[in-house]
Amino acid sequence: IKLKEKLIFHTKLQLAWEADYFFIATTEGELIKALNTAYQLKITFLLIGSGTKTVIPKKGFKGLVIKNRIANIKISGIKGKVGKKGLGIEEAFVEADSGVTLKKLNDFLEKQNLLKINYAGSDQSTIGGAIFIDPNLKQAVQKLKVWENEYIFDINTDDLKRSHMI
Repeated sequence: IKLKEKLIFHTKLQLAWEADYFFIATTEGELIKALNTAYQLKITFLLIGSGTKTVIPKKGFKGLVIKNRIANIKISGIKGKVGKKGLGIEEAFVEADSGVTLKKLNDFLEKQNLLKINYAGSDQSTIGGAIFIDPNLKQAVQKLKVWENEYIFDINTDDLKRSHMI
């Protein structure tokens, strides 16, 4: 954890303000531990991805800013048919962490010869933030793993609330 960290190097908008405390989570376990600790200690916290849509008061953030750098992507399943021409993939299930940028997701999909997702946000926006505002991304997602008040559970996008941490 860094103290009095300037956010200029951690946000796409290069915000010059600072956070009282700053932590970069690079694994799901680190992120969950940081969220749980802040919740248990009643420390105000803000979870950010790349900071493309982050708004922080000019006087800085009084609490803990957690930067989500969890960026794993994998194919978790496919549906299709095997024919004379080989495997015909009709649908692929992709698991992507919330810290993955939209550009990285589409680059991965393209390398796998899968359809890319059309989105309205910045290439540098992360899935965890963009899912709240981008209808194309929200439509492409079937299931989300969320954190809320020390609990982790799966939901459908229709059940997504602003209080959920993805």
